[in-house]
Amino acid sequence: MRLLLPLAALLVGGSLGLSARAHGVELTQLLDRAGERVELFFTRAQSLICTELVSMQPLSSSLSADGLVRNVESELRVSWDPGADGPVTEAQVRRQVLKVNGRPPRANDHRSCTTPEQSDTETQPLSMLLPQQRVKYEFALAGDGTIDGRNAYMLDFRETAKVSADVRPIEGLEECISYDLTGGQRGRVWIDADTFDVLRLDQRLSGMIDLKMPRVMLRRPGAPTHLTLERADTSMRFARVAFTQPDESLLLPATISELRVVRPSSRLRTTTKYLNYKRFLTGSRVVG
Repeated sequence: MRLLLPLAALLVGGSLGLSARAHGVELTQLLDRAGERVELFFTRAQSLICTELVSMQPLSSSLSADGLVRNVESELRVSWDPGADGPVTEAQVRRQVLKVNGRPPRANDHRSCTTPEQSDTETQPLSMLLPQQRVKYEFALAGDGTIDGRNAYMLDFRETAKVSADVRPIEGLEECISYDLTGGQRGRVWIDADTFDVLRLDQRLSGMIDLKMPRVMLRRPGAPTHLTLERADTSMRFARVAFTQPDESLLLPATISELRVVRPSSRLRTTTKYLNYKRFLTGSRVVG
């Protein structure tokens, strides 16, 4: 997971976990079926584009709104190359920023220390359900639930890798850092009991993570030796989208809500909406 923040001021195989059966469904069967649906999703999504609307709200220590909201509009495409003979790799989302706060992006918008301007690609979260990614996680069935009126299996997951953080300065942005996390994530997936599509994916930190500042940053007067990533909560929801010519419907990302808290002074709530799905030049509509 790669994140950026100002210095001043978010799956199959692996261990079976604690539970291997729920209502007649084996864990490995559930993972296999869900993985197949994710592969199908990535295959179909390569022919889609959509509009991403991101709203970033700085927060106070009480997690109430504190400051102006930053709005970024982008065009998204999914890039995925499973390879003819090689392993299936993680799918990447490719982003082209179209507007920042309602106007075309300007050069100094990149000095905001925030994504998405700083990232033109990122890993699609559902990659965790691809067969070659399963060994990185431990899974356990968590019972049944209901999402948007659909019966679902709940699947808990936990990254098994030792927690580490690779922290780097951003060239040309003295006040910003970028960091990649390995391990330290856990969460829950809701999988449709009939279709095995993913309906919702939640993830959070297993515990607080120290971010050791790069040596070059420590040269700045008053610079802290480290920051502490206290929270990184993400909830991703999916909705069915109808297409015509030919007629079909696909379950696609609809919203993502995120809360990130970094001690001592960075708190941000991000809300993302995915709209205007198009199959290249073919329009679409969300089925209510």
